[in-house]
Amino acid sequence: MAFIDFTESELVNIKKIDNQHRKMVNIINKIHSRVTKKSSYNYIPDLRVLIDEIEIHFETEERYMKENLFPGYYSHKLEHDRFFNQMVNNFEKMKEDRSIDIGEQLISFKRWFYNHLDLSDKKCGTFLNSKGIL
Repeated sequence: MAFIDFTESELVNIKKIDNQHRKMVNIINKIHSRVTKKSSYNYIPDLRVLIDEIEIHFETEERYMKENLFPGYYSHKLEHDRFFNQMVNNFEKMKEDRSIDIGEQLISFKRWFYNHLDLSDKKCGTFLNSKGIL
């Protein structure tokens, strides 16, 4: 069973965004699987890839929101900025001394992903769909 399931109910019905969500989930599931199976697994390179994918994804969503005058743009972007900065800060700490538990980070990402998806991305997706973005 996957750590994070990406099913029909997680779709925002914008192909590019759904594909990016799927890609991030796949990276998280890969990290989780390897962390739970191998005590010597160096997850730092995969976390770097995840952070890069998150950055690309947030830029994509924010561009769509700005181009289509999404009314919730500023609050949505603020959520992105807070989460991204937290991820980067924790990543830097993990690179230095591994004082941050990777398991807790994965759980935190999972919680944030589902909450953000349900409370923000789906509203944004519905709005963008009404503007013809699919």
